[in-house]
Amino acid sequence: MEFTSIEKQAVISLLAAIIEADGYIEEDEVEFAEDVFDALECTDEDLELGQAMPIIPALVVVKNMTDEQKSAVADVIAAAIVSDQVITPEEIIVFDYVSELTGIYDIVSDEEREQAEKLRDLSSRAD
Repeated sequence: MEFTSIEKQAVISLLAAIIEADGYIEEDEVEFAEDVFDALECTDEDLELGQAMPIIPALVVVKNMTDEQKSAVADVIAAAIVSDQVITPEEIIVFDYVSELTGIYDIVSDEEREQAEKLRDLSSRAD
């Protein structure tokens, strides 16, 4: 799937928001992010601008993506949440925020909604 440079930057911004949500950045999360950057074929400029992009502009970019791209973004941020084997309420809050404001929840299947609900349940048990 193709992403423009600005779309890649938005994904980087949102990925950073998820990874940083719980206040800890684990090595597994860093490795996962690097794999995503490689898969997206991000340039150094994409990485620099994506890390500097505030979340609101990133949300606007994702909101204007195709449904297929939004689905891929949802998969990436969901995978980022579990990449360190710890699901926190803060990560779920960011995921819900991103999904609601970008229209991701409008395109996900019932099965994906159930998976998101399971993540919420797991995160609430971690408290």
